[in-house]
Amino acid sequence: MRVRLEVRKADEREIIIKVFGESHTLGNLLAKSALKHPNVKLAAYSIEHPLEEAFVLRIITDGSKPAPEVLKEVVINLINLSDEVMKKFKEVLSAVS
Repeated sequence: MRVRLEVRKADEREIIIKVFGESHTLGNLLAKSALKHPNVKLAAYSIEHPLEEAFVLRIITDGSKPAPEVLKEVVINLINLSDEVMKKFKEVLSAVS
């Protein structure tokens, strides 16, 4: 299944999106990472129905930066972290080989 997004609300202070094709793993990662962002006041996700592979992510900011921009920064930070982890894995695996 491909990931699909449905924007339910997006304004200066709040963004709510439903992410189809993913569940707790990505929802928890995004919410916890968003909480580390200095402009985020609240970040949480929920699963609306246990049989549906989807979650709803809600981020509320302090209003000093648009919520969609904050979400973009959170995702970019996670991509950078993922790249860093992959680099470390490659270093360790090449040392073992």
